[in-house]
Amino acid sequence: MAGGEAHPKVGQVTTDPDPSADSESSKPASAEAPADEVKEASELARREAPVGEREIRRYQAAVSVGAQALGWANLEKAPSGATVVVDHEVSPLGRLGQPWLAPATSTLAFAVVLRPRLSAEEADVPWLVAALAVADGIEAADGRVARTVWPDQIVDEDGTLRAHVRADVQLGPGKVRLAVASVRMDVSADADPERRERLLTAICDQLDRRTAELAEGVAGPLAAYEKRCSIIGRNVKLRMLPRGEVRGHAAAVDPLGRLELRSATGMVERVSVNQIRGLEVLA
Repeated sequence: MAGGEAHPKVGQVTTDPDPSADSESSKPASAEAPADEVKEASELARREAPVGEREIRRYQAAVSVGAQALGWANLEKAPSGATVVVDHEVSPLGRLGQPWLAPATSTLAFAVVLRPRLSAEEADVPWLVAALAVADGIEAADGRVARTVWPDQIVDEDGTLRAHVRADVQLGPGKVRLAVASVRMDVSADADPERRERLLTAICDQLDRRTAELAEGVAGPLAAYEKRCSIIGRNVKLRMLPRGEVRGHAAAVDPLGRLELRSATGMVERVSVNQIRGLEVLA
């Protein structure tokens, strides 16, 4: 990470900055990027061409991969699977505006447009599908085991942060109209551009597969996510918005993608993505 900082391990509290700094947070209303911003970044585009069945745009620099993908999806009706790759992001923000601190030269940053068949109540599911696809893609590309940390992190077996995801979800009448899944990965160990490209392809292929599975319902992808989630079955401390600190046992992921937190008295609380500010594994 930048400045020689070590990546956080699972078990450390992840603290997000002021949520008001989040410029691309999931929201029901339209989150279109300004047209002049899209045009300016488009002037830096190096290539726009299909890769197999996928449309992909690459930029030397842009505000963020998510902003570019949202602009493409809203202004030009980009299809599901359309992908944006950016070499240098000006504002690489994750959930609740949490910054990605690894230098651009060590980061693989991309965003994928999704048009899943989901109800409005299932708006948290794209977060978990994106994280699952990253973990699946890492294993498919290089054989390394990857785990998820609900709701937005992907870690190596030793708990070192490998990637985080962000889902910008736009709602229509009773349904998810579109989602943009942004991924930022630490690829400092993968200096070979061809290896990075294989990793990108593997993750995008897995995201296509998991998104297609949603047409049959969310049960399959969420069950697969739960199996990969490293905090299920462990005691955790959550920093919640707006109520503060909560402790409990991370029991399961529910059918809407929420974390089921069981208290010492046996009461179960279901936590949605936008409620959590930080997480620490206790045991």
